[in-house]
Amino acid sequence: MVAKMRKKRFLLRMICILLVSVCAISFNQQPVHASSKRQMPTLFFHGFGGTVHSMDYLIDQSQADGFATRTLTIFVSRKGKLSIDGYWPQNAKNPEIQVLFGNNHESDYHHTAKWINSVVKMLQKKYGMTRFNAVAHSWGNNAIIYYLQKYSAKKNQPQIDSLVNIAAPMQVLNRDIYRRNDWRYSNQLTKDFRMYTTPDSTIRRLHIRELNIIGQLSKRDHFDKAVPVSSAKSLKKVFKGPHQTYQARIFTGPKAEHSALTRRNPRVLHDIENFLWNKQA
Repeated sequence: MVAKMRKKRFLLRMICILLVSVCAISFNQQPVHASSKRQMPTLFFHGFGGTVHSMDYLIDQSQADGFATRTLTIFVSRKGKLSIDGYWPQNAKNPEIQVLFGNNHESDYHHTAKWINSVVKMLQKKYGMTRFNAVAHSWGNNAIIYYLQKYSAKKNQPQIDSLVNIAAPMQVLNRDIYRRNDWRYSNQLTKDFRMYTTPDSTIRRLHIRELNIIGQLSKRDHFDKAVPVSSAKSLKKVFKGPHQTYQARIFTGPKAEHSALTRRNPRVLHDIENFLWNKQA
């Protein structure tokens, strides 16, 4: 009799645990209505050799300033497997999502664009995301631009709303400073750029707001140490569609150095905050 009672209590306990687990799973997978303006996430993409610290200043400081909320960190393994850290609450204001690539020295941005697509589709499936903003630095710009060209026209694809490009090496880099991989100076850059700027390109058909942030060390130095000003400025030729706006900001001085633009330049931060979120205040 005692054995039967113990078995009954054990079964009841297991049923309770199972019910709690099911409820927890249902809660965690509940969509956050990421199609609304306030819940539209902003995805941050680092550049070549980027780390967890590359975008920390922009993400954390915009949260401290009351513009947005850091939510998820998505890690993409070298084989493209996704893992998520953090929590995206339903009441998050302008959620920020940091994307980190395990292969942070991938020169072929076509591969990185494929990984970006995996991230976007996962956020669509898990959180109901239909539109998003993006902030990209350095080589991450080539990846997000190629992603927009190759994947945006696919059926039921989440669409970009606003894009911030920082130190974008759209055509060439400073070869004297960066010699790590010849692919980064290949003809592929030129071929892809020509594709972006054709009148019937996928990018030209997007409804998008774009802010181009450019660094220049001094009036005499027409580069940010890695990216020539002319290379970054060429983005103006890309965003000429009928439903697009383009803005450019050129920053000068030591804090306009290639990496400093995202890590310690409050003026860059201010412009990004106002471009992405102040319109909603």
